[in-house]
Amino acid sequence: MKTFAIVMGAMFAISACGKKEAAPAGGGMADTGAPTCDKYMKTMDACFSKLPEAAQAPAKDAMKQTTEAWSKITDKTALEAACKSAWDAAKGSMGGMCPDVKWE
Repeated sequence: MKTFAIVMGAMFAISACGKKEAAPAGGGMADTGAPTCDKYMKTMDACFSKLPEAAQAPAKDAMKQTTEAWSKITDKTALEAACKSAWDAAKGSMGGMCPDVKWE
């Protein structure tokens, strides 16, 4: 759970910039307009559904806040880089918690 907290903290740190409004996507998550970010959000959502019930709501709330912030970043190159970093961190830390989720 400590690794999970580190990954979520990193997501918040990466996400703090930009101004563009987002259109809601499936599952109530914002569509960032960056393929890496959208793949990341879908994969994390699938992983969160595998967590113990008590951990699901806080994880999903944190992800929603992060993706809303990401959707406001106007520089898509920077957004892709931030999401790639988040993806790599999550794959390493969350992959073991959700081995049946596709971490390609």
